Amino acid sequence: MPGLTISGVTFDAHTLLFASLAILLGYQSILFAMLTKLFAIGEGLLPEDPRVTRFFNAFDLEQGLMLGAAGLFVGSMLLLGAVNQWRLAGFGHLDYAHTMRWVIPGVTLTVLGFQTVLNSFFASILRMRRR
Repeated sequence: MPGLTISGVTFDAHTLLFASLAILLGYQSILFAMLTKLFAIGEGLLPEDPRVTRFFNAFDLEQGLMLGAAGLFVGSMLLLGAVNQWRLAGFGHLDYAHTMRWVIPGVTLTVLGFQTVLNSFFASILRMRRR
């Protein structure tokens, strides 16, 4: 929805960039909270939490790797699409507002996928002692 205007406010590439930042910070915060709680439970600093146990029983290493790989794949495809647009422009000047609508989601999904892969491995390592 390029250039969407609501009540006189136009949402375009710059607001997409800020939204991407918010998504990445929020995702990293959630991962940090979950892994910290998993560590604290594993070390006996906190009692067992049925919600945490249920989540990590349902979401194992393999599922995290598949989800992360999917994010990496889709993000990479968006980034390759942006590079292709640059190629079609003779590697010259680009319409940044248009190109950034490919690049920002591509970067966001690539980072989310990569973080999901790494944190899936880390969660799996943290749970090893508890099994």
